[in-house]
Amino acid sequence: MPHEGALRVNRDLVRVDESPMTSNVSEQSLAGRGGIVAGSPAAMIGAACALSILVLALFWDFFSRQVEWAIVQQADWGHTLVIPIIAGWFVWRRRGRLLETPLRTTWLGLVVVVVGVALYNVSVFGPQVLHHHNLRGVSVGISIGGLLLLFLGWRAFALMLFPLAYWVIFGQTISDRLLRLITFKMQDWTAWGAHLFLVLVGADAERSGNTITVYRDGQPLPLNIAEACSGMRMLMAFLALGTAMAWAGVAGNFRRVLVIGCGVPIAIFVNILRVLTLGLLAIVDAGLAAGDFHSFVGLVWLVPAFLLFLGAMWLVRMILPHPGDDAEIPAPPAFRLRFDRHARTAFIAAIVVLAGGAVGLRAAATALDVYLRKLPVEMREHFDNIPRTLGSWVAFHESEKLSPEMIEELGTNLYFDRYYAKDRGSSARTTVASTDGAISLNVHLTYYTGLIDAVPHVPDRCLVAAGFNAKTHPVNVPITLDRSGWFEDPDRRRRDGSPVWYQVVPNRITSRPERIRMPDGEFALRTTQFTSDAEGVSIFAGYFFVANDEVTPNPEGVKRLAFRLDQKYAYYCKVQFTAIGDASLTGAAFVDASADLLAELLPHLMRCLPDWSRYETAREAE
Repeated sequence: MPHEGALRVNRDLVRVDESPMTSNVSEQSLAGRGGIVAGSPAAMIGAACALSILVLALFWDFFSRQVEWAIVQQADWGHTLVIPIIAGWFVWRRRGRLLETPLRTTWLGLVVVVVGVALYNVSVFGPQVLHHHNLRGVSVGISIGGLLLLFLGWRAFALMLFPLAYWVIFGQTISDRLLRLITFKMQDWTAWGAHLFLVLVGADAERSGNTITVYRDGQPLPLNIAEACSGMRMLMAFLALGTAMAWAGVAGNFRRVLVIGCGVPIAIFVNILRVLTLGLLAIVDAGLAAGDFHSFVGLVWLVPAFLLFLGAMWLVRMILPHPGDDAEIPAPPAFRLRFDRHARTAFIAAIVVLAGGAVGLRAAATALDVYLRKLPVEMREHFDNIPRTLGSWVAFHESEKLSPEMIEELGTNLYFDRYYAKDRGSSARTTVASTDGAISLNVHLTYYTGLIDAVPHVPDRCLVAAGFNAKTHPVNVPITLDRSGWFEDPDRRRRDGSPVWYQVVPNRITSRPERIRMPDGEFALRTTQFTSDAEGVSIFAGYFFVANDEVTPNPEGVKRLAFRLDQKYAYYCKVQFTAIGDASLTGAAFVDASADLLAELLPHLMRCLPDWSRYETAREAE
């Protein structure tokens, strides 16, 4: 019957084209009745390139930041550059199932694209708390997922969902704020395990917090388990590797989750072995545990990590057998994409949405006078030019230069670490508060610029990692500075109309009077009390930040001040004071001493920092 023959033709068109028997004329004749059409390879490549260019243009800020992060912090996030290739390999493996049936246009996908673009704009122009790299990454993933749904349909989108999720999760740098939720624990486990193994092999070693000290001929060689060595960032690479291996080599979602979950203990175990190796090498030669060889040791231990993953896969397959493990992958059909007749309309709609989003984003940035990327600001002078005598405070000790590993962890090579004490004779010149009430203060300064929404290092984390115990939670304590020597500049006002204050100090070279602009804002010291294993020892640490010529005691405030959308440039400086004393040392005495030293230090510090008035003037002239 004619009707039955027509049904047979349509049924054949839905199946995979395993041979060139299907007529192009038949497909084209069906196009007008809602049938399937096959686009030419040149047209499909051109359409894919056009969409890719528009996606790149729209989300350029996210992609450029991610590539920059991967290059600058290659040891931590270099693997994110490989993740798109692995995700593409996932898609290529599934090409047979993707091409089994024609691809159907699903207009809900266009709605998803609009939602993703809108979410990206919120992460750019919305409230400060939403200005987050990972939120932008999620919005990019939503937009790309919407495009896939629009052109492929639900069935093919379900097959593409895993590669897309793999890229979104592992293809971007995870915020330090999220990573640190478990970083401390991993540091503790790494330090504990490495110390245990060092003792078992007969090494003379002791542990304090996350610092292991190995003794060589009676000389201490500290091995700080910095965040880069805690296994946290390596954990992301391990999880990405384990996920790829589990998806490709193990059948069954539950069994895949088991293999992926092995990434956590493998990361910790490999880092324990890495620190153990560094400790043993330090006994032979202290130079072998630092510099480039330190990084080389980490790369060497990646090979055993890969083998451990293979072992985890073998155990899962042995203990929980699954018939899908030995199933052969069917040969894919001829690579031929077939769409329904709405594909051209969907392409035009996607072009309009993406192009409109890209143009609208740039137009909004121009109209609102905002800057999505911050330019670096150079210091006027190095911190080393700060005088060793500040009023009645005299420097008596300068800390040794940090190792390259610690500088990498600190995130800057522009730092200052010096001890000051009241000029009361040699009895006060000690790193510990003396019994007559004199307090010695360690002054630690760090300068950051040209970074991507960096999170500053603060003693709340660093001193705990060094083995000290936090006795109190951080508290912002207001400090009162002697402002009798501050003068209001009659010729300048800040952008919000508030006065500009300056101090007059002698020029370091000519000794002539020089105006130094003071930062704006209310001064407060974010103070925490710590204790150590030594009985009767009390430590107080407090800090604040100067960010784009304003002060804040909170790390979150740095992002609010230095990375505001209306700022073209960005810098911030951490100012930290630390005092070590006995049980008689109080928080009030520490804050008073810090305020007294800060009053003398501040004009010399601000002379080192950028003259912010120059950058404000340049911006007003644009």
